[in-house]
Amino acid sequence: MREDAGSIDLVMDSLDGSADVRLRARTSDRLPATSCFASLEAASAFFAAGSISYSATRREVRLDGLELRTFGWRLESLDVQFVCSHYFGDPSRFPVDKVVFDSALLMRNVPHEWHPVNGQPNAHASCR
Repeated sequence: MREDAGSIDLVMDSLDGSADVRLRARTSDRLPATSCFASLEAASAFFAAGSISYSATRREVRLDGLELRTFGWRLESLDVQFVCSHYFGDPSRFPVDKVVFDSALLMRNVPHEWHPVNGQPNAHASCR
């Protein structure tokens, strides 16, 4: 990742090679007109309300939980020049043209803590 006061260049590859993200953007004072959020404030409120997330584990019946606790909250909008994710662009995972990039938001210099959350049963495990 390369970042300066007004721009960001991000390259991320998962260790197992199953996911990647490429992003080049500049900070902006507004979201794209095509965003599903009416404003940066609306996007900020949406994400501020969802501080807990879950991810898959090697045990298909459990999910790991993680809570983000911030001490101050400030999002910046990004004007994206380039974005690519082969995971979301893979037609075997998602039908063509059904996953559409909405917007990119950036949090930086926000004091925070990460806390584990008890894992939740994976509701999809019984569907396999």
